[in-house]
Amino acid sequence: MRHPKSRRGVFLAALALLSAYAAGADQKTDVIVLNNGDRLTGEIKSYSQGRLTLDTSAAGYVRIKWNRIVSIESSKTFELQTITGLKHYGTLSPSDPPGQLVMVTEAGRTTFNFFDVYLLSPLYQSFWRRWDGSLDLGFNYTESSDLIQFTLNASGIYRRPTYSLESSISVTYSRQNDVTADSRLTYSLDYFRFLSDRWFLVTGAGLDRNLQLGLKLRVLAGLGAGRNLIQTNQTTLAVYAGATGNHEQPVAGEGKYNAEALVGGKYSYFMYDFPKLTLAANLDVYPSITVGGRVRLEASGSAKREIAQDFYVSLSIFDSFDNKDPSTGTPRNDWGPTVSIGWQF
Repeated sequence: MRHPKSRRGVFLAALALLSAYAAGADQKTDVIVLNNGDRLTGEIKSYSQGRLTLDTSAAGYVRIKWNRIVSIESSKTFELQTITGLKHYGTLSPSDPPGQLVMVTEAGRTTFNFFDVYLLSPLYQSFWRRWDGSLDLGFNYTESSDLIQFTLNASGIYRRPTYSLESSISVTYSRQNDVTADSRLTYSLDYFRFLSDRWFLVTGAGLDRNLQLGLKLRVLAGLGAGRNLIQTNQTTLAVYAGATGNHEQPVAGEGKYNAEALVGGKYSYFMYDFPKLTLAANLDVYPSITVGGRVRLEASGSAKREIAQDFYVSLSIFDSFDNKDPSTGTPRNDWGPTVSIGWQF
C-alpha cells in the first residue's frame, strides 16, 4: 500500500507540472514586426480574413492587418495552410531580412510569402478559443401599421487541422395588430472533413420554418462532398453536391418524409483595409428525389462594413423558393432585406 506522503508528493508534482504548463501557455512572448518598424509582443490567437489577432498585456486583443506584417516570431507550434491547400506544422522564426514568414518544421526551415498563407492557427488553443463568429440584430417598428419586426443572424466556426464545425442561425419574426404576420427560422450544423488538394467531405443537420411557404417545420440531415475552387486570404469560392433526407410538417396537412439531391456553392470576399468590408453569398438548390418535378431554392447574400473594431453594420437579403410548397403544392417565393448592427468575435 502506498504511503500517504508518497501520494501527497505525486499530487503536488502533478499540480506543479499543470501550473507550469498553464503558465507557459499563457506567456505572451510572440513578436510581430510591422512594416513601419514597430514591434508588438503578445500571444497569437488566430489569423483569418486578413487580420492577425494578438492578445497583449497592455492593450488586450489587437487585430493587425496582415499586409502590415513583415516578420513573426513564436516558439509555440502552429498549423499553417497555404492558398493551395498544403498544410505545415512548426514554430515561427523571424525572417532576415524581414518580409517573409519562416516556419521551422521537422524537415527544416520553410519560407512563405505572407499572401500565400490562407490560415494560421496555434495548436495549443483551448476549445473555446478556436471559435470565430458573428452576431447581428435588427429591429423595426412602424407605428402607422402597428408592425413590429425582429431579425437575428448568428454564425460560428470551430477550426482544427483536419476538420471544422460550422453553425449558423437566421430568424425573422414580425407581428402586426397582435397577429403573427411572418415567422422564418433556418438553423444548420455542419461538419467538414478536409482532404488533399482543397477537397472536403461534409455532413450536417438542420431545421427550417417558413410560414410564407406553408412550412411549419422541416428537420433534415445530409452528406456530400465539395472543393474550394478559390482559396486566398481574401477570397473563397466553394462548390459542393450531395443528398439529404427530411421530414416536413406543413401548415396544413399531414407530415411526410422526403429525399432530395443538393447542389450548391458559397462565396466570400474580405477587404481588410479600413473600412473592413465583408461580402458573402450562398446558393443551395434541392431537386426532389421523391416528389416528381419539385425544386427548392435557398439563397442569401450579405455585405458587412466595419464601423468600429469588432462592430459592423450589415445589409443582408434572403430568398426562399419552392415550386410545390408542402401545404398547397403551388409555387411560392419568400424574400426580404435586413439592415442590422453586429458584433464579430
